[in-house]
Amino acid sequence: MPSDRKKLLALPFYMTKRAELPTPKRGQKEWDLFRDIYGVEWSHYDNTKFDKEEKITEFNYEKFIPQNILKTMDTKSE
Repeated sequence: MPSDRKKLLALPFYMTKRAELPTPKRGQKEWDLFRDIYGVEWSHYDNTKFDKEEKITEFNYEKFIPQNILKTMDTKSE
């Protein structure tokens, strides 16, 4: 099992792997590569909503849970 010291030393490398690269701009090689691979411009999907189903979150749970069940719960607690 790796020590905490090794984990901390490796953290910057793991963070670099997980970092999202900036979106390419028209004229950059990444923009052209995307167009060559997928046949559409990078911005083609800008206004597309891929998942149309609304998800339950802490802000809209009242829409999904019946009121009689909500009355029995402490919704003000953390």
